Amino acid sequence: MVLDFLPYKVPQAPRKKLGFIRYIVFALSLLFVAGLFLARVGGLERIMFWSFLVGNLLYYAVGILLAFCFKDNRAFCKYICPITVFLKPMSYFSAIRVKCNKDKCVSCGTCEKVCPMNVEVTNNSRKRLNGTECILCMECVKACPKKALS
Repeated sequence: MVLDFLPYKVPQAPRKKLGFIRYIVFALSLLFVAGLFLARVGGLERIMFWSFLVGNLLYYAVGILLAFCFKDNRAFCKYICPITVFLKPMSYFSAIRVKCNKDKCVSCGTCEKVCPMNVEVTNNSRKRLNGTECILCMECVKACPKKALS
């Protein structure tokens, strides 16, 4: 939410091919936590508390830095956020999704320009470009001049 206060609501450049970084971040996080438990480290509560604080500070610092570097408020979500490792497979089968009425659509591209996640919203296929990353912000639905999206 803090990143929504930054000036880049709509991505200023095409998406970069850096999504693999989220899997590395996820693996490192998992290894860190598993290592603590398997090694039976003493003072685990204190370590986890400080890890939580440091992790959140890093989250915001990296998120803001990426937003300014890529001129995109959602850069952290697109490239680094480890939560999407779980969310992407499930969102592929999601019943709630933005759908395009091809009879009303005039292919103006307005919806795709305002999408903060660079989702190909006019394609109703489950295999649409970045379709599993839709955050259901409904900016595309609001921006459609022909009300072709729902």
